[in-house]
Amino acid sequence: MSRYISPVLYILLMLVGCAAFISIAGVRVGLFEPLTGFSLLRQSVFAALILSALAALSMFACRKECNVSSQRFFGLVLIVSLVYSFMWIVFYAERCNLPDINDITTDTATPPAFLNVNFLRKSNENGLSYNPKWGPIQKAHYPGVKPITTTKSIDVAYQKALDLVKERGWQLNAFYPEVGIIEATARTPIFGFRDDVVIRVAEVDGEVRVDMRSCSRVGSGDFGMNARRIEHYMADLNANLNSRPMDRVHYLK
Repeated sequence: MSRYISPVLYILLMLVGCAAFISIAGVRVGLFEPLTGFSLLRQSVFAALILSALAALSMFACRKECNVSSQRFFGLVLIVSLVYSFMWIVFYAERCNLPDINDITTDTATPPAFLNVNFLRKSNENGLSYNPKWGPIQKAHYPGVKPITTTKSIDVAYQKALDLVKERGWQLNAFYPEVGIIEATARTPIFGFRDDVVIRVAEVDGEVRVDMRSCSRVGSGDFGMNARRIEHYMADLNANLNSRPMDRVHYLK
């Protein structure tokens, strides 16, 4: 019986692998939207769990056969499917306790405003109006998200901020040196979700202050990605502008 089961499991394993590859590669090359790719990946994880159960049942059903190669193949399918599925389950479990917010800013009282992103977002994507109820939630979960100040001139601070955006490889949407505004779009590493970023450089109480806001175009939550982006960017900008180091809080990737 094992000689009939082995080809079926092999085909199913290849289908799961193809689904996983297409879910990520399809988004990266623009075949479909990130939400579609994420949904396909989730279905591939469910399929991998079912495949692992089938492999375990096959090992049990064919245990009396003297076919060592088939048993090894069943074991291989079981291990591969379990490793793949549990890898993504752990990935999700580590992030499921993060708050369901998608707009993070260093200034929750007066967040930097977008000027051009309104024209880039589609009607079915998230709006750009900041929800003030998210401020206390953000401070509780992401204490490392905060502005930086410098004694350097506003022109120097603005140029450093702009150069760092370019170094990050973000899509530069607009920049207005006269008002200290930079707008860009960043993409998440795996699925390429687009998150819009606005940076504000202004003089406050005799110092130059840099604020930043990052918000997701789709989805009700961001798995901490916007907070991580801001915290890392501000830490690097602070290192470029000031000699004192900035404490860095490590968020889940």
